[in-house]
Amino acid sequence: MKNSYSKILLIALLTHLLLIFFGPYIVMNQLDRNIADAIANPYEGCEDTYDGIVGNLDQVCISRRSAARMPNYDFIYTMCRYDLSSGNLYVSMPVPEDDRYWVVHVHNNNTNVVFKINNLEIDTDRYELLITNDENNKSSIKTINTTNKGTVFWRLLVNSADEISMLDNQRRSTVCEYR
Repeated sequence: MKNSYSKILLIALLTHLLLIFFGPYIVMNQLDRNIADAIANPYEGCEDTYDGIVGNLDQVCISRRSAARMPNYDFIYTMCRYDLSSGNLYVSMPVPEDDRYWVVHVHNNNTNVVFKINNLEIDTDRYELLITNDENNKSSIKTINTTNKGTVFWRLLVNSADEISMLDNQRRSTVCEYR
């Protein structure tokens, strides 16, 4: 009896360690596969667009992807999946003029949020940041030191369906480029 408890405890411990240490990487690798699939096989009627590494995600069609089963339709989403082996990532994004809720998260490759900012913390019409893995990098803009791979993720509140087109045009001025 004691031997079976030891086996159960060992299996539970190994499962826990596997999920804690490898689970986040599995999630981010699945995200990479989903992005590649969305680019190669777009759904009929979906308006997901990918311009380089910037993805502007269609509100309705995002729910068809296995990475997001139940998105919040009060938001439009933009994301930028990066790999710093291509250089530091410069990001410039529009900030809404009104008091509309807007938030940006930077996630490293194990899904930890390494940076977050919202519209209430910004007093300009654009926000710029530099994502790097070089701790000695000095820049005049906000610099975030993180892992080689990760994701920048934006959410922008939509108050009514009438403004989706205007907000979509605004978010498409987002820039993610390697420098």
